[in-house]
Amino acid sequence: MLPRPPFPSPGSARRPSWTARLLAMGLAGVLAAGLAACSPTYDWRELDVADGAARAAFPAKVRTESRNITLDGGPLAFTLDAARVDQAVFAVGHASLDGLTAARRDALTRALIRSLYLNLKVEPPADLPPAGADIAVRGEAGGHPVLLLARVWVKGDLLIEAVASGPADKLPPAEAQTFVRSLRLRP
Repeated sequence: MLPRPPFPSPGSARRPSWTARLLAMGLAGVLAAGLAACSPTYDWRELDVADGAARAAFPAKVRTESRNITLDGGPLAFTLDAARVDQAVFAVGHASLDGLTAARRDALTRALIRSLYLNLKVEPPADLPPAGADIAVRGEAGGHPVLLLARVWVKGDLLIEAVASGPADKLPPAEAQTFVRSLRLRP
């Protein structure tokens, strides 16, 4: 009997063993998982926002919607540019303050900052953070812990907010900070 060659000859189609097949399928699975891990969850892109008054880096495709909100007891036309990653939301909202008195502008700014706390069932601090300051709130929505990072500004005739929020276990703080801190007001 002749010894078997280490590799099959072209004419002898030897079938791989079940062990070899399982090993090949396992390697293919590892390769597929590795390729999936390479696809970015956060696909950052910079966009003009707030009618061109600012620029921000969003982690995914942005959708824009406008609606009236109630703020400080009155309606306010509000436009929101927002992106979602998993269950986290990254948004820049703005509203026109054109024609409003300085006192009314200040009242709306404070009301918007207060709403960031109240929407998460957290009592706002007596001394609200000033416009432009980092705001971090840990609260709840729908019975689940939520993290929110934000900043609120008044620029000219615009009230602008940048907010990253989501379930505490689905919103990485580093990405939330990257988003909120990316917003740059134009001169």
